[in-house]
Amino acid sequence: MISTQAANARTEPEALFADVIVPRHLAGPFTYTVPLSLRPTLRIGHRVLVPFGRSILQGAVVALSHVLPHGLDRARLKEIQSLLPKGAATDVSSNLFQLSRQVAEQYVAPWGQCLRLVLPPAPKPRAQGSHYELTEEGRAALADRKPCSVKARALLTRLGKKPSGLRRSSRTPGTSDLLHDLKARGWVMEVQDQVLPSVLTAPIARASRQLNQGNSVITTPFTPDPAMSWAEPLFEALRGQGPSRVLLQGPWTDRLGQLRKAVRLVLDRGQTVLIIVGEAERAQWVAGLIRDDETGIVPVCFHSGLSDQVKAQLWDQIYRQVVRVVVGTRSAIFLPLYELGAIWIEGEEDAALKEAQEPRYHAREVAWLRAQNEQAVLVLSSSHPSLETRAAVEQCGIVVRKLTPSDARPSVQVVDLRDHGRGTVLSQPLVRAIEQAIDRRAGVLLFLNRKGYAGALVCRDCGEVPRCPACRVALMYSRQAGRLFCSYCGDVASIPETCASCSGPRMQLIGEGTERVEEDAKRLFPHAEVIRLDGDTMRRPVQAEALWRRVEQGEWDIIVGTQLLLRRGPLPTMGLVGIVQADTGLSLPDFRSAERTYHTLLDAVSLAGPAGAGGQVIVQTYLSSHHAIQAVAQNDESVFLSEELSHRAALGYPPAVYLIALLVSGTDETMVRDAATAWVARLTACASPPVAGQTDAAKAHSTAQSIGRPDHLTVLGPVPSPVSKLRGRYRWQILVKSLEREAGLEAVRITVKEMELTRRRRAIKFDVDVDPIEMW
Repeated sequence: MISTQAANARTEPEALFADVIVPRHLAGPFTYTVPLSLRPTLRIGHRVLVPFGRSILQGAVVALSHVLPHGLDRARLKEIQSLLPKGAATDVSSNLFQLSRQVAEQYVAPWGQCLRLVLPPAPKPRAQGSHYELTEEGRAALADRKPCSVKARALLTRLGKKPSGLRRSSRTPGTSDLLHDLKARGWVMEVQDQVLPSVLTAPIARASRQLNQGNSVITTPFTPDPAMSWAEPLFEALRGQGPSRVLLQGPWTDRLGQLRKAVRLVLDRGQTVLIIVGEAERAQWVAGLIRDDETGIVPVCFHSGLSDQVKAQLWDQIYRQVVRVVVGTRSAIFLPLYELGAIWIEGEEDAALKEAQEPRYHAREVAWLRAQNEQAVLVLSSSHPSLETRAAVEQCGIVVRKLTPSDARPSVQVVDLRDHGRGTVLSQPLVRAIEQAIDRRAGVLLFLNRKGYAGALVCRDCGEVPRCPACRVALMYSRQAGRLFCSYCGDVASIPETCASCSGPRMQLIGEGTERVEEDAKRLFPHAEVIRLDGDTMRRPVQAEALWRRVEQGEWDIIVGTQLLLRRGPLPTMGLVGIVQADTGLSLPDFRSAERTYHTLLDAVSLAGPAGAGGQVIVQTYLSSHHAIQAVAQNDESVFLSEELSHRAALGYPPAVYLIALLVSGTDETMVRDAATAWVARLTACASPPVAGQTDAAKAHSTAQSIGRPDHLTVLGPVPSPVSKLRGRYRWQILVKSLEREAGLEAVRITVKEMELTRRRRAIKFDVDVDPIEMW
């Protein structure tokens, strides 16, 4: 008799195991068995549905093997459920798959978190029905803390944080009566859901025009313009083979001309173009400027402000190669464009290109990784490039510059506020210049990069400043709201009559904001039309659009604004630009404060007309000799560069070294401090042998420790963060410097894993920010 058991053993197919990455903050990958039905077709890069705890998650296959990994029990392994449903993109392109792995390595982040970046958006199915939104009265009630029950305020707060509204199906028990009451008070309204159109139009300024259909768009052949000869090295790179990096520096109008011609050239070669900008509004504006149906340039916009449904449809059209030109914000760098010919980063120094949450990638640096992977050209465009980009491209790349002609610049006058009375907001030279500009209807911009009425409230007896109890930062004063507010968490507080520390009655406002400037401008020029553009007046989209409409129609004499007014398209040319306090940002605890101040001043100066037409800039400052101020006054970039680069080199900051910021946070201050101290000790031990009997505290005692390696790794800290407490969590900071990028990365990779294993993850959080833009 033949044993059936033996026969079955001989015919049983060979087992297949798959390593799958899931989009979670987990080291991974996780091993699954492959069902018989998928064994013939499953390959690396396929997107699959897998059981994960009690959930079913979307993941990607990163490895396949017939051998069970060592230490695993096959009986405990779960099985892959299926490939993605029919109709969805079933795999991740090899280039994007590799890019997600590179981002994980370069930014010390779990691969699963980085895989999310290259997967298509997953819109939540929404049944037709209705949802609830706050009315303008409701938002005002929430901001002004009008009387209502605790539950009603909690519901209003919840609605305020959900721009898409609260759906009827997502209401928690007990909210029906509350919603009914709030509707009766006019604070909440019920809105019927809108059905998306079946044909998606390009979401840009001229949205009625259709997207490219298929790959058959014919572009007008590119012909070089003799007037653009200054940028010929750029076009040589675009016509060449292999990856290259080009720094394009020049005025915006000149860069726009190069962008249009570059797009035409790349499309003419049968390739696609990806344009990245910092802000959604600017993306819409740039897309509208380069759109030209006659030559086949029909870009689409992709940014976080779009709904999940729209983003999913756009992603699918890009994946199916319907779209050839995309303008988007930082996340667009991961879109599945094929035959990528050029990536254009417009405003490469913009801090908005850096992701604030894990994985904290910088779109500019990821663009260079992708350009190298796909043999594309990366163009870094700016009127004032960052010091890091200058250093990188000058060392290995192509630099193309066109500086503003001297006859196109306004006259610049520096007013030293130390020569004027204490508390001066608008000096006499600036007031006289405003009068003259108004008389000739030339247009006035008063620029100050601080909203509110005053920077803070201070006790004149003991110097105490009211601070947010959850964030420990000084509360700002808004005269319009008549309250103090926290610029981090949004909490508000009433103005104290006496000091909470010494009970003194002498509370004084310090540091003017745009509200104060607006008030002074209206008082000094009662017949002038004054409008204010800042985060308070433009918080709601309806208000913002109304203000922009007034600007475009010229219904103003004086504009008072912050850097927010630079995010959209350019303002009308100004006869006078008054920079109310040029050194506001110089005192911030950030090694880039001088560079940011210099860039902001250049942007403000660029809004004024040429001196020959009466264009004038008045810079008010208490630090008239500072190199950022002097460089603007003298119109000499070298004044700023030489001084700033020497400071960075002497103090050991980028671009002289590579920098990684580490943050330890938690609700227990002692536990946070001890964890930060232990992390510094591990970083030290990672590179040098430990001293017998030395404690963690002793190893981390020095504020700065140089690790004994040829690459000179240096650790600064631990110290409390500049914002030592945020939303109830204590925060300690560590800085890691290295001459070689990989040295710092490897030390952090090893130690952060050790710290997360030895500390309770829910109690203590460890964050890594490679190449930080904002200091924690």
